[in-house]
Amino acid sequence: MKNISIWQDEIIPDYPSLEQNLDLDVLIIGGGITGISSLYHLKDSNLKIALVEQNKIGLGITAKSTGKLCYLQNDLLDKIRNFYNDKIASYYLKSQIEAINKIVNIINNNKIDCNLQKTSAYLYTNNENEIPKIKNLELFLKNNNIKVTYPHHNIVKSKYMIEVEDTYLINPYRFIRGLIKSNTKSIYENTRIKKIKRIDNSYICYTDKYIIKTKKIIIASHYPYFLVPLFFPLKVSLEKSYLSASKMKIDNISLISYSNKFISIRNYQDYLIYLCNSHSLNKHLCDREQFNELIKKIHDLDLIPSYLWSNIDIITSDGLPYIGKIKKGIYLGTGYNTWGLTNGFLAGEILSDMVLGYDNKYEALFNPKRRNIKHLPFYFSNIGKNISAFFKSYFIQNKSKYICPHLGCKLVYNEKENTYDCPCHGSRFYANGKCFSGPANKDLK
Repeated sequence: MKNISIWQDEIIPDYPSLEQNLDLDVLIIGGGITGISSLYHLKDSNLKIALVEQNKIGLGITAKSTGKLCYLQNDLLDKIRNFYNDKIASYYLKSQIEAINKIVNIINNNKIDCNLQKTSAYLYTNNENEIPKIKNLELFLKNNNIKVTYPHHNIVKSKYMIEVEDTYLINPYRFIRGLIKSNTKSIYENTRIKKIKRIDNSYICYTDKYIIKTKKIIIASHYPYFLVPLFFPLKVSLEKSYLSASKMKIDNISLISYSNKFISIRNYQDYLIYLCNSHSLNKHLCDREQFNELIKKIHDLDLIPSYLWSNIDIITSDGLPYIGKIKKGIYLGTGYNTWGLTNGFLAGEILSDMVLGYDNKYEALFNPKRRNIKHLPFYFSNIGKNISAFFKSYFIQNKSKYICPHLGCKLVYNEKENTYDCPCHGSRFYANGKCFSGPANKDLK
């Protein structure tokens, strides 16, 4: 059994590290789906653009996802409907369908080899109390001209299930590589931005050895670490999930449960990919128990995991991502509520339009500065979670001596993946101390 994502188990090309100072029009920080999509959408501009990634291009959160292109997103549409109204939720639904169609067209037009599969998507519940909620969601989908049918699939025990068409499955890492192939802009990996300063009408970005002067910045890192004025740790929560890939020949399937604890299932070649045990990052500090529960569920299906890994997603209070301008010359894309492929691609399109001075119809919907009094309980809840995680990391049985350089939480050793993980804000470090996932932007000593 390999403790890596199934998408990571192939030949990975190298990109150079930064070896000189740069003077740019646009700097993109982050080499996942958001950063690469931004680069793709800016490829025909005459701007001087570069992208930097602190680790390997495409091997962060994007390469640990399930690789689904789907608009039937567990209970997320209902979350948006309840926070706002059906009109806003319909607009979000439209954005997802458009993103899916654009991704599929790019894959087909550019002949990107990323194992594109068209499939129906299934949403189910095993909870009697959730059946009325799904029936209400059905009506919402039908009012938005979505065809809904009522299948049965024996891979899970279900009391109610619905099906929609025109969703897809891909290999997310190969898709990113396909987007890069059409690009002539500069890409640098193993290049970490440690500090940003505003000087006159430009920004100076500092790496370990070099500086990058740029007029505009797209922050496309998973957990942005330059956002003190936005109080980012209060505005989002972190959700951790556990995934496996096991040998199993099965027809195309894309299935997800309606609510937490989420179960997500898809096929990939001769494998079944299974996600479960989603929880607030700081609720369970012991990953061993969560991995063991995942393994037990897989064994109940008479399967043995070939790959085992975890992923961390950023969750917003209202179900909508944060995509847009946060201050003069700085743009942000994050908070995709576990649906990073569609929203990350969409963010690249929106942010590139904003950088070029074009209007984008979804700019207002995803405005990162949006305000609503309904956000306040979420903010206070996050304060409590952060304080709780900080003290739990010190006072539970935790033999790690390492401290996260972000805000001082004590790191927890993840024995399955051989990493040190921060239970407060999700920073992760390899066993040799190198930081591979922020918000921390320093290695352990």
